[in-house]
Amino acid sequence: MAKSAHRTLTRSQGGRRGGDGDREGRVSGYVLKVVRRAVSLTQEQFAERLGVDVTTVQGWESGRRPLMAVSAGTYLRLRRSLLRLGAPPRLLGQLDSAMEADRFIGYALAHDCSVDQEDHPLATWVIDRPFTDLVGWAFTGTCPSVLAGYAAEQRHGPTPPGPQMAIDERNHIIRHLRDAAEQAVQDTETGALLRRQAHYVAGFDGSSETGEWLALMQRDDERRLRTGRWTPSWAVVRSGAHTLARKGDGDALPHFIGVHIDTDECETANLNYWAYWLGEISDPQVTDSFMVELDLETWNGERMLSHLIAKLDATNPYVDVVVHTLWSLITRKPGVVTPRSAEPASVAVARLLEEGSASSQAVKELNEVLYALRMIHRR
Repeated sequence: MAKSAHRTLTRSQGGRRGGDGDREGRVSGYVLKVVRRAVSLTQEQFAERLGVDVTTVQGWESGRRPLMAVSAGTYLRLRRSLLRLGAPPRLLGQLDSAMEADRFIGYALAHDCSVDQEDHPLATWVIDRPFTDLVGWAFTGTCPSVLAGYAAEQRHGPTPPGPQMAIDERNHIIRHLRDAAEQAVQDTETGALLRRQAHYVAGFDGSSETGEWLALMQRDDERRLRTGRWTPSWAVVRSGAHTLARKGDGDALPHFIGVHIDTDECETANLNYWAYWLGEISDPQVTDSFMVELDLETWNGERMLSHLIAKLDATNPYVDVVVHTLWSLITRKPGVVTPRSAEPASVAVARLLEEGSASSQAVKELNEVLYALRMIHRR
């Protein structure tokens, strides 16, 4: 990718490009392009609808004129115009998450080793799945599922498959994340949140060096974690186990489940985090304490049930925690399963059992889930 001037790191200024993200626009620009094409408008037609010059639209979509730098009124008018033109609300919602992704990327590129954990984007809110998928897109090239169909249909010629990141930018962000995680004050809610989320996002880097660093950090976090109760450090270890599983460590999640989800409080924390991740809990959260503060009855569980059933796949690196969370969900919220949903769920559980690849703990939980589902189906 040819690097534009606003994406080039200025080492003479200590790695700062100026601003904390307002000059970054590659993710939101690409999402805007996908949304615009989804309503079958050319850049010229879209510019005419908005009453702006076509070069303005081109600048937004390329990231040269970041959307975060426009006025609130302009951004709201743009969104309303897309909605009137028929943009799917779910697709349009990705635009807001893309702005958050750009803010993080811009902040990381604008800062070197010194980290202010009170101001860092990964320390001020609990990141959600849309944000993480969009940041991951820039790192790995894997398009978020919400956008995948639209983006694939629209590609033609030399158009890149998603927001691009130069090698020096990627390396700078990973170094920044490592510094942020290592400098975070671990025994505070804010510090633990920053450390956890820096670990998770750094996991998008495929280098062996980052993998070794993540494994080292996980061992250090586990040594500090006391079993038997939830603490912010528990959430750090939970995310670390997921990151290592994503990177091919087949023992990380079974170990975490067997050792660290050992109380009702920790079971509640695991379920509440899944509910947040999947959008069952829609309110933004600013610390990880919501995991144990929210009652399980504050969310429905149907979306989670559907997601977990769909992820019962032996090739899924998270299959162990998917099985355990399904077992925990049905155990603690039995009303989430209806006779209608029990039958397809039973088929998926039985199929995974028949494959014979599940761990011994997963087999035990799958059999208990299968029994419960069959009892519900017979009602």
